[in-house]
Amino acid sequence: MTTTVADAVSRGRYALLLPGAGSQLPAMAHRLCRSFPVAREVLQRAGEAAGLDLERLCREGKPAELAAAEVSHPAIVATGLAAAAALRAHLGHRWAPPAFVGGHSLGHFGALVEAGCLDRDDALRLVARRARLMGEQTRSRPALMASVGGVPPERVAAWCDACPEGLGVVVPACFNGPRQTVVSGDAAAVRWVGARAAEEGAGDDGVRVRELAAGVASHSPLMEPVQRALAPRLAAVPLARPAVPVLLNSTGRATRDTGEIRADLLEQLSVPVRWTDAMRTLVAAGVTTVLDTGPGQVLARAAALHPELEAVALNALRPLEKAVPSP
Repeated sequence: MTTTVADAVSRGRYALLLPGAGSQLPAMAHRLCRSFPVAREVLQRAGEAAGLDLERLCREGKPAELAAAEVSHPAIVATGLAAAAALRAHLGHRWAPPAFVGGHSLGHFGALVEAGCLDRDDALRLVARRARLMGEQTRSRPALMASVGGVPPERVAAWCDACPEGLGVVVPACFNGPRQTVVSGDAAAVRWVGARAAEEGAGDDGVRVRELAAGVASHSPLMEPVQRALAPRLAAVPLARPAVPVLLNSTGRATRDTGEIRADLLEQLSVPVRWTDAMRTLVAAGVTTVLDTGPGQVLARAAALHPELEAVALNALRPLEKAVPSP
């Protein structure tokens, strides 16, 4: 960690980011819980709200246990919140609130908690309900998400448009970087786009296609039934004005307006995540440091696609204490 990053964290000149669906890892909070009792407390409280033993699942969970959206989604959000709590405990009085918070897709719920906009228990109950609805939709209509890297988003969108109608729906779901796009939709259609990308992109350097472990077709028209079912809950949940600006998934802009935040929570289910635009918002605001709460380093890698940003993964290859040494 450079002096510049240490200074940014202690002075609140950074963005705190929480990852989305598909980022789960086995035993993803084990190291956090071993070093920081507050991380275990966060997981226990989150588990009570979600109706799951999240402390055990996040500390010891195997891939098969974490595969279903009904489990992985609350576990990912809870682990992100545990990492944020561990960061505060680690830095103590040296900790300063971030300049921005943001959550990629599912992570948006955790970001709102960190911004003081959404109560933690309300967030976990919403995430659990959202995941159950998504799981039901996916069981009735097999769905998939896949990452296509190494080509611009316009080319990926063209492949989606060219997919035969008989295979179903496939759309760009996440614009994660200048040459990193996630597609989502019916399983057969997504696999067709993946095959087309592998075939037509064979001559391009670094073209990569990877199916994701999200378990659902987020940010696609397949989520419209989930939107309708979840809308009353989202309309009723109390939202406070966030203490810091929140990055919106549907536009990439930052806001402290609760009306915009509430609309984004519902809209993001079926429209693309404009994460590239969100990172550009940070750059335009003068932010140079982002902290990825993990698990893993998905958002740190996405931020690294922007040369102006220095990214630190709090819960990946290094212990948090080494990822963020005390200033």
